[in-house]
Amino acid sequence: MTGGPTEQWAFAEGNATITQVAGDYVTYGVVAAPAPRALSGLPEAPAVLVGRDGPVEELLGVLEPSGPAGPGAPGGTRVAVVAGLAGVGKSALAVATAHRAVELGWFGDRVFFLALRGYAPNGAVSGPQAVQEMLRNLGIRDTDMPASPEARLHLYRAELAARAQAGERVLIVADDAGSVAQVRDLVPAQDAHRLLVTSRHRLVAPGFSARIVALDELAAEAAAELLAGALLRTWPEDPRPEREPGALAEIAEHCGRLPLALTVAGALLAGDPGLPAGELARQLSGARTRLATLHIGEEGDGDVPVGVRAAFDLSYARLPADQARLLRLLTVVPGPDCATAYAHLLTRGSMPRPDGPPEELAAVRASLAALVRASMLIEQPVGSGRWRMHDLVRLYARERGEEQAGQDGREGVIDALLASLAFDAAVACHALGVDGRAASGPGLPSVAQALQWLDGERPMLVAAVGFAAAAGRPDITVELAGRLAPYLALYGHAPDAVVVAHHVLEVGRESGDRTDVGAALYNLAMAHLDAWQMAEASALLGEALVLFREVPEPLGEARSLNLLGSLYTREHRWEEAREAHEQALEIFRAQGIRHAEATALVNLARVLKQSGRVDEAVDACEQAHRLLKETGDDHRAATAQGVLGDMLWEAGRREESLAVREEALAALRELGHRAAVAWLLNGIGASLTDAAAGPGDERLEAAQARYEEALVLFVEVGNRHGEGAVLGNLGRLHRLAGRLEEALESQRQGCDLLAATGDRDNEAVAVQGMALTLLELNRPAEAAGAFERAAALHGAVGNAGHESAVRALAAQLRAAPAMPAEPEAPAAPGGSPPRRWWDRSRD
Repeated sequence: MTGGPTEQWAFAEGNATITQVAGDYVTYGVVAAPAPRALSGLPEAPAVLVGRDGPVEELLGVLEPSGPAGPGAPGGTRVAVVAGLAGVGKSALAVATAHRAVELGWFGDRVFFLALRGYAPNGAVSGPQAVQEMLRNLGIRDTDMPASPEARLHLYRAELAARAQAGERVLIVADDAGSVAQVRDLVPAQDAHRLLVTSRHRLVAPGFSARIVALDELAAEAAAELLAGALLRTWPEDPRPEREPGALAEIAEHCGRLPLALTVAGALLAGDPGLPAGELARQLSGARTRLATLHIGEEGDGDVPVGVRAAFDLSYARLPADQARLLRLLTVVPGPDCATAYAHLLTRGSMPRPDGPPEELAAVRASLAALVRASMLIEQPVGSGRWRMHDLVRLYARERGEEQAGQDGREGVIDALLASLAFDAAVACHALGVDGRAASGPGLPSVAQALQWLDGERPMLVAAVGFAAAAGRPDITVELAGRLAPYLALYGHAPDAVVVAHHVLEVGRESGDRTDVGAALYNLAMAHLDAWQMAEASALLGEALVLFREVPEPLGEARSLNLLGSLYTREHRWEEAREAHEQALEIFRAQGIRHAEATALVNLARVLKQSGRVDEAVDACEQAHRLLKETGDDHRAATAQGVLGDMLWEAGRREESLAVREEALAALRELGHRAAVAWLLNGIGASLTDAAAGPGDERLEAAQARYEEALVLFVEVGNRHGEGAVLGNLGRLHRLAGRLEEALESQRQGCDLLAATGDRDNEAVAVQGMALTLLELNRPAEAAGAFERAAALHGAVGNAGHESAVRALAAQLRAAPAMPAEPEAPAAPGGSPPRRWWDRSRD
């Protein structure tokens, strides 16, 4: 107060000190204070954790107090590292598992969470800083904090030791570590405590022992569940998950089943309740714009930007220059993965020499393995030397690669890769002999080696044809496709053959050469016929014939006629089939093309057999087999021999038939024709089943062994059509042996597979067999329905005689449900090597 004694006031709170001068003045000094503690300091557990049961159990195995040879035992694992691609859900898994450990009472409230920001552009938490933060969490006051990093580390270890001695267990969750250096000092020395780390890198270093739990993308079902769950938690009444499950599944696939991408997609849908899921799926279908679509928020609008590209940027920025270049160049490799040898070509300009030093590949593998540790690549399976990128990483790396195309020499690398693939394919097909007589000699692979290479690289080779076409390289497109076509046809890869032939047709139409277009139409028609896509094959053949006759090109016309005859055969248009094959045969003979003459003879034999001219069919097959052996075409000679065996069986020469087919089997096995071997086994099984007198006949047992071997082979090569045919035949065998329930199950599976492949002819036979099994099981109503379905299928393929007979059986059952006499059934599915399985007439 003015004019009187001055009163001075000062206030202090907590640990502040007061220096009193004139007036009120407060000084906050650095005085001993308890450090903040974060007991049970975990972030909130994720609302839902789907598709991670296995990794959760693996982590709990590390965290549990005791276990065989494990965490609780002396010397057991005390550290776990959850590693994986940015956005794969590492933190969610670690936090959810830590919460689970707390629920189980393993750590009480002594759970600590450290955000290490290992990939943050503005600086990560260092190892000493992480130790200091943990000391604060453990209750060490700032004034008691040792000055040097070494002293703080000693104190940290002493604190953990004291807690272990007191019977306390501590769990440290260190999130987003970028290096071993950030977490090495956090490793507890006592068996009681645990350290759980998440990182985009697989943290491996001398003196750092940890269980690595590598996360991959979610399974398809779990990814769709995560996406739908995100929507329903925001909008419980959202109709889209129930109304558009297919669209959500498509979105999940476009997101590469990556949790971050799924979360962004879910937020996009939740933010626009009126947006159909199908529309977002359409937006994401464009590979060029997918990463841009998977992004939410922009700086300045109040939202923190979240997106897949931004997450990948942080990982990419950490890569050394040589690894970043390798990642970019790997995106020029078409197909799902890349072998180490082709990675060598990308980075060093040439394939490794077979006799070169092992260091050539070792250095490349070291770079690839570094990308695996950075979670930008995986080796699948481990040790295979085959390297795969996540789909979204591929898109990201391709963007970076196109930005630096000049610096990387990208166009030159593409040319070198395509030229190498074409050369390697030519060598392999030459050694395999798919275009005629197989070649052998120094420097050439064996048949087994050539087939192994073609089978292993088939996805890349098929994709390379489309890649070359899209890259504006028509010559290499046609060359590579021409190398692959006979291999794909002969070895039963019809879907791939369709893809390859489509690209060649597009190139041919762009060139405007009518002969090239006609040849491409023919090849595509053959691929569609092999895939049982009859309407497509018919339309293409009609166009090809017009072109070849206008040019004119007699050999192209003959090939198209021969293939058209095979199509007519499948449609039971026997007279038209015979005329087409005979016309083709006449042209081939006039041109002196013996190889083509043989294929036409084999095709004609099938028609002759159906017309009852079995002896002529046998003669035609014998001529074809002889011609093909003379030309050195072992592949088609073996298939023709298999058909000859079928014709001999029809002619009643059964012992001779089995011997001939066994010889064909041996040849096909030697050539590695797993699908063709399976068809021939199926045909032998059908013949033995036909010959069996009834239950107990040893021929049924022999037939079953053939079917089971065929089934294994079809499953191995992914031939669902062949699998369905065998299951139908196996069901018939079980019925004849009196095993009715087994018969019905096998027949149902076979019918479903045949229906999926579009083979209505063999589906009709399989459904008819199932009807007979139902009848023997005393289920007449179901049997009648199956007979009616079989009749409709017979009618759809133009088999009017069988349609009428089977429909009459159904009517008889409807009128008086009793066991009717079994009709004279058509051949069981695949009763001969697959219906026209030898229709591989490239000539």
